[in-house]
Amino acid sequence: MSRTELERTAREHLAEPPRITLARIVREASVASKDEAEFVRRLRGSGALVRPRFETGGQEAVVGYSVALRSRAGDTPIWFGGGKLAKDLTLPHLRQFWEVSKDDQRAAVAEWSAAKSVASGREALRGHPDDWRRAVAGVERSLERLRAIPVSDLGAWRGAAREAAGVFAAWSRRLEGNSPGPLAATADALARSAQSRPSEPTPEREAVRDFRGVAAIVAQSQLSRDPPIAWAMLINQMGRHFGLSLMRTPPGGVKYGQGAFRYLVGSDIALYDRFETNSVQELVPGERVHETRSLATMSNNLPHQAKHHRGRGQGPSRGIGR
Repeated sequence: MSRTELERTAREHLAEPPRITLARIVREASVASKDEAEFVRRLRGSGALVRPRFETGGQEAVVGYSVALRSRAGDTPIWFGGGKLAKDLTLPHLRQFWEVSKDDQRAAVAEWSAAKSVASGREALRGHPDDWRRAVAGVERSLERLRAIPVSDLGAWRGAAREAAGVFAAWSRRLEGNSPGPLAATADALARSAQSRPSEPTPEREAVRDFRGVAAIVAQSQLSRDPPIAWAMLINQMGRHFGLSLMRTPPGGVKYGQGAFRYLVGSDIALYDRFETNSVQELVPGERVHETRSLATMSNNLPHQAKHHRGRGQGPSRGIGR
């Protein structure tokens, strides 16, 4: 952490240094996005400043990027390349998890080159409150697949930690805003668990492919009076069951696994009670509440839902969760 960063953090009364906030913003966008163009649009939509780094001598190939927070005091923004945020947030690394056809590549270059987004996609949709139930089912499917993965498969477990970090980052930005709390701390701990050395297995997202849709739902879906019920269930699933799964990995396998587990369980305890005892208006002030049917029986229906969706492999079946 540079002196300039620390001074800016103190001068602008920020809750944390900008690079930590930016790492979560980038991680959320990368996990929720299907392709690189969507990733760029999500970054811009978050309010972060974004600029590409083109291959030397041309404007047809993007080889890196930088992001910055807008300065509250009018100072010059402090820019960070993806690799300065985390080893797994470089553009070449992120591209391993996106669709990369020729059309996707052309669309990505067009988005990077534009002063503002040239098109809109999944990130612009406002999902229905029912999406939250599909998110619960999607997490349950992922947990079922994780239970079948050997503890020695470090690529799969690091990939799971990476994707889960994106879900918690999205949740933190929406619920905690500029005051990072247990959701942000959980995202950061999981992100540390996802890091690997060049000689080690590359993280894989296949087992938790549903988390992409879950992250999009958490970031975008409308709120009814009932989402806290779904939130409590998601926290229970990801806090207890996913956290315990991380603990199964061998010592030194998934870095900081025990720390991630402590944050997950701590979030579970603190947030489960908060979600059960507070209204949506109290949890997310200022957001409109969509009137919809009650989800009070959701917990009783979950096993049936998980079985009904099992094996589809494409995440939540409709809307932004796809």
